[in-house]
Amino acid sequence: MNSPLQKNVKALHERGWDSLAALAESEATSERIEVVEARSGVPSLTFDGRALHSLYNPEREALQTVEKLSEDLPEAASVVIVGLGLGYLAEAWMRVRDADRLFVIEPDEGIAHLALNTRDLSELIQRATLYVGQDGVENLANDLKESGLANGSSPFIFEWPSIREYAPEISKQLQHKMAATLPGSDEQKLRILVAGPVYGGTLAMGQYVTSAFEELGHHVELLDYSAFDEGRKLLDTLSDVKDERNHLLSDLTRLLGRGIVAKAKSIQAQIVFFLAQAPGTKETLKALRDEGITTAMWFVEDAELANWWPQVAPDYDLFFHIQGEAFTKVLQENGVRCAHYLPVAADPNVHRPLDLTPDETARYGSELSHVGAGYFNRRRFFLNLLNYDLKLWGNDWEEATGLQTVLQDDGRRVSTEETVRIFNATRININLHSSTYAQGVNPHGDFVNPRTFELAACGAFQLVDKRSLLAEMFEPGKEIAVFSDLDECKSLIEHYLAHPEEANSIARAGRTRVLRDHTYTHRMAEAIRVLCENTSIQPVKSSGNTVAEMVAAAGDDAELAEFLKSIGNAEKTLTLEHIADIIRKGEGALSRPEALFLLMNEFQLKAEEKGLT
Repeated sequence: MNSPLQKNVKALHERGWDSLAALAESEATSERIEVVEARSGVPSLTFDGRALHSLYNPEREALQTVEKLSEDLPEAASVVIVGLGLGYLAEAWMRVRDADRLFVIEPDEGIAHLALNTRDLSELIQRATLYVGQDGVENLANDLKESGLANGSSPFIFEWPSIREYAPEISKQLQHKMAATLPGSDEQKLRILVAGPVYGGTLAMGQYVTSAFEELGHHVELLDYSAFDEGRKLLDTLSDVKDERNHLLSDLTRLLGRGIVAKAKSIQAQIVFFLAQAPGTKETLKALRDEGITTAMWFVEDAELANWWPQVAPDYDLFFHIQGEAFTKVLQENGVRCAHYLPVAADPNVHRPLDLTPDETARYGSELSHVGAGYFNRRRFFLNLLNYDLKLWGNDWEEATGLQTVLQDDGRRVSTEETVRIFNATRININLHSSTYAQGVNPHGDFVNPRTFELAACGAFQLVDKRSLLAEMFEPGKEIAVFSDLDECKSLIEHYLAHPEEANSIARAGRTRVLRDHTYTHRMAEAIRVLCENTSIQPVKSSGNTVAEMVAAAGDDAELAEFLKSIGNAEKTLTLEHIADIIRKGEGALSRPEALFLLMNEFQLKAEEKGLT
């Protein structure tokens, strides 16, 4: 076993990194990356013809860089090297410094493949923790958090200068992922209430947005109003008179809007972030403004169809939308104080590759599939694809004459979990944006739907109809496959069914692009930046009332700590009134901590009655 590849594969298997060993032994190639011989006789690396390592002596270059960097670095610091390249920098670090732990991330799988095939990196593999691909950013941040390193002393993050040539955003992404765990991050936290809808397409998005804010280190709560959907349906059946039904639903909307105000005040929110279809009435927005609370709406709708926006958009402090800069100008012309283009995204914790069982593959798999509602254009379009192994999933296909043989489960609504399985099991996912008037592809389509990002995040291959904003998100032909009409769609179906390896390559590139640029964490980071630049909102120090902070304050009182942990996640902000409400809803005898909190709450209420607070 003498070749570098064999030594590296053996070391990778010994570390349990079988997927990296498989990458090393694969035939992964990249036209943009090339191994060349340096003047000193060792391998060097170029990207689009530009040198990533020294073309004279890359080993000496790496050693000099490390010696200079490490002069002021404390002993025993943990080190993260962003960019493996051919391994020279990481090896130099091991020779010069003894770090507690050395982490190395290479975002480009092609470079990692070349390194593992070109140089003996077995010692580096044995001593360091190696991460490859865009998934590595997430895994590295999680490992730092779980190991406790990020909560002790900050790791030293060194960016290989050449990383800017081919992955310029990677260090920023890593910093974002780690922001919530690094010392001092409390000072960057905002208190945010996410206001979700009662029903509709943005229900799941509420949790994605909330998780993204949490990942960025903010105090956030989701107000999930989906429990009121059954009540809404009931109210809609109480009268045959349309005006009466409208009055009832309007009263419900006002009530839910008032609930948003009450919740925002309860958690001392600085921002209420409304998702489209959430009950943001004029009265609600005025009440929040009177309390000094900033309001933002993410209008993830087609403005042409959801034509209610002119009545409410001007009342928000900031109005985010998905239809490009042209619509930003339209909003401004309609009195919106601040409008900002913010496309949708994917949540890699939800939308991800899955290892399906044979039963799941049989249940959800097919040559072609589509998940979504039965809009007019989709009913017409899919009638022309019935000669393929096609499965249609989703609701509102009742009038889809001729498609019942391929409609799954009588057209029921499909859960997010099942949707991800369908994406993974399907050879070609047909992603046709909805239209109420086009026969197939909408010639005027602009925004990119969530399904585009979600499919890509799953590493699933998709054919998506042409959209004017799509090329800004993905490179057609390399990161995504695009069709302009039915004939082109059929042609591409035949091509990719016959060339699955090409489809898989595009799917992998699409997933890499999503993880790099198009997650909800990326979007919410941008939203916070825009909010802070255009409103008076500013990050504030923590009040000390999160679950994590109160658990820490409990010290050796294990019973109190366990009770606090049972209330919510570590970042959840607590008030005495909130804790008391939770206790009152419980059953059985009171524990010691519960009795003490109820007693403290009574003291506070009495003090408020007497004007002592």
